[in-house]
Amino acid sequence: MKIDFHCHYIPEPLIQLPAEPQAYNIYVTRGSGGEVLHNARQQVTWFDREQMYSIPRRLTDMDAQGIDVEAISVPPFATVYDLDPKVAVEVCQIFNDHFAQTMKTTPRRFAALANLPMQDGEAAAGELERAVKELGLKGAEITTNIAGRNLDDQSLTPFYRKMQELDVPVFIHPHNVLGQDRLSRYHLGNLIGNPTDTAVAAASLIFGGVLKEFPRLKFVLAHGGGSCPLLRGRWEHGWSVRPEAKVHIQRPPSEYFRLLYFDSLAHTIPGLTYLVETVGPERIVIGTDYPFDMGDYQSVKTIASVPRVTDAQRQRMWGDNAAELLKL
Repeated sequence: MKIDFHCHYIPEPLIQLPAEPQAYNIYVTRGSGGEVLHNARQQVTWFDREQMYSIPRRLTDMDAQGIDVEAISVPPFATVYDLDPKVAVEVCQIFNDHFAQTMKTTPRRFAALANLPMQDGEAAAGELERAVKELGLKGAEITTNIAGRNLDDQSLTPFYRKMQELDVPVFIHPHNVLGQDRLSRYHLGNLIGNPTDTAVAAASLIFGGVLKEFPRLKFVLAHGGGSCPLLRGRWEHGWSVRPEAKVHIQRPPSEYFRLLYFDSLAHTIPGLTYLVETVGPERIVIGTDYPFDMGDYQSVKTIASVPRVTDAQRQRMWGDNAAELLKL
């Protein structure tokens, strides 16, 4: 079984005309250049087809990619961390209810990761519990920072406690990345900002003591972990020589780094090979980033091309690791 852990989806009923925009309004306009997907806060993304919300189109594309199951999550612009917490809870409930309906109406092809009101750790914990226990969702997606707060922020402790209690994975995707004042041209906000912000998120979980306090948390990092696999040695050395790095952890960062999971979206065979050799095939899952243009829609073949791995290790990356995380 081939399971895609990194793929984005918006339920079609949530895409509506903007006559009276609400916080959760997402809508499509069509023009000569293609389709433009908007939300009520004026963010815009281009798509050439109905890939974000059309289930028939998505199933066709999954079959073409060799993907059996998608672990669907919202695109980052559909997170609602900038809203009033009470409104954010309502918006997330709407999304999660529709995600559950998608799982129900298209069985065996979709698992779903909850959208959560992360600006309120207690509310996020409550909605995660509802999504998992009542709706059957398999985990959650959060972004690399919560409206500018790093992932070691103390307000997130109730969420981490609930996440560990429920034993569900959380997919971390970059958004609202650092350095945007210098990354506005050449698509650098994505090309450099995304992998860099993912490294900040991983470092915050490690050096901030989150994984020390909650060692059974299961985080899956997008885009092959961004730059953090390459920085692992620098983090280890820094911890050994700098007192600032030891404020919250008394053991080397490598002991917490090994608790993380990574998707396969490294964009090159040598890059993915380095990731496999660094973290091990038991820590890697498929990531296509469907339907965005920065994705790899040949991820199954990409993993098949990694040298010096056994058939059993390749199958772990294709699906076994994700099936264990999602309890499929």
